[in-house]
Amino acid sequence: MVMKMNNIILTVCIAVAMAFSLPSQAQRLIPKQRGIEVVGSVPLVKGEKFLAADNFGMGASLTRYLGRENYTFVMAEYEQQNMPYRSYNVKLKDALLQVGYMHPVLSDRGKNVLLYGGISALGGYEQLNEDKKLLPDGATLLDRSRFVYGGAVHGSVEVFLTDRVLFLVKAQGRFLFGTDVYCFRPAVSAGLRFNF
Repeated sequence: MVMKMNNIILTVCIAVAMAFSLPSQAQRLIPKQRGIEVVGSVPLVKGEKFLAADNFGMGASLTRYLGRENYTFVMAEYEQQNMPYRSYNVKLKDALLQVGYMHPVLSDRGKNVLLYGGISALGGYEQLNEDKKLLPDGATLLDRSRFVYGGAVHGSVEVFLTDRVLFLVKAQGRFLFGTDVYCFRPAVSAGLRFNF
């Protein structure tokens, strides 16, 4: 567990060091430029370890830059987490589609490292305990699988590794309505974007 965290921190440090060593180019953040983004995420569950087993997420998105470094995105996301119940874990799985907007908050002079804030609307399907109502101890699960909707707030640090490849570290807080469990779902993620 500690070794994984050390590898993540080392990767982030190397990415930042590489970004500061690269010169700024004119082919970055161009209006109408598009990108494909791939991220892995970790849900932040109250009372659980940061990197608990079976708590993970992944996502892929398409981005499109507008004027002044801001961009829109469409993201498909899958997230899974365990909700502890006695000695048993109830699996919570979400498949979500997000449509959002990111606005630059801060950047260095060469636009190598950018800090963004943003919002999104989302909707999708939430599955609880693989649709099984009965738990191993004979208890009945009253919460149920259903369609969910809501919104999210986002923050991200984006580092240019090359003119077309960015390393991303993101935080998001999703607000889900229609769910029988947690309405607020924070998560952190890291990944890469390839601009073309």
